[in-house]
Amino acid sequence: MIRSFIAIDLEEEETRKNIQEFGKILKNIQPGIKLVEPENLHMTIKFLGNIPDSLAPKIYNVLKEEINEKIFQGITREYYLKGTGQFRNYSVIWVKLIGDISFLQSIKTRVEDLLKRKFNLEKDKRGEFNPHLTIGRLNRKKVNHGTFEKFKMIISENKEKEFGHFHVDTIKLKKSVLTPKGPIYSTLVF
Repeated sequence: MIRSFIAIDLEEEETRKNIQEFGKILKNIQPGIKLVEPENLHMTIKFLGNIPDSLAPKIYNVLKEEINEKIFQGITREYYLKGTGQFRNYSVIWVKLIGDISFLQSIKTRVEDLLKRKFNLEKDKRGEFNPHLTIGRLNRKKVNHGTFEKFKMIISENKEKEFGHFHVDTIKLKKSVLTPKGPIYSTLVF
């Protein structure tokens, strides 16, 4: 079995650096936050979970032929990362994606439809796509309550902070290996 997901990687070094610098500010206030490593920053299109090893090359080929070649056609679309936010009572900290969200929604819908039709993989329960990059996770057990209000204020005050460019030209099938130090992601190619 392979723990996997479909994503668009953040490859712009300057943008990664900006996110990393902001992450350091958060870490100074909440030392328990687990920041996403710069090389792991990505926008998830669909989390697949554990899939059989034999299914991975088939999914890869469908993504390559039906999405990357037919829809992207070698064209790069420009997006920006701007503004911070949170999910689940500050357990997930994210940066928002700005640009042609309807295009990304159509990609997600197409991926969901293809995987359901070809491999009978369940569609996500949430139909609407909320494009973002998770930059950190804060375990409730590791919250420093003395600085938590300041932490929340920093996230709120940076709702308009610009982090940089995010170029979108392909989606990738990714493998995730969970380790005590955090996940290790790699791109699957067949």
